[in-house]
Amino acid sequence: MQHTFQLNASNLTPGFLDTLRKLFGDKEIKVVVEDVKPNDTPQQDLYRSLMALREEFKDFKVDPSIDISKLADEVNL
Repeated sequence: MQHTFQLNASNLTPGFLDTLRKLFGDKEIKVVVEDVKPNDTPQQDLYRSLMALREEFKDFKVDPSIDISKLADEVNL
């Protein structure tokens, strides 16, 4: 089982730990803590960028005989 919680460090309380105990019982768990950098890019800007990319590549066609999974595997060697 896996759960992801994103919260401000100031909101870590004994109640949060109690919630973890209830969810996982007596199981061994791993806790990973990382900084979450806020996304400062407004969604409208992201949308415009995506639409510009779609327009730029609108005539691009992928040959259906190409195995994209195999290409990805080769890149990830």
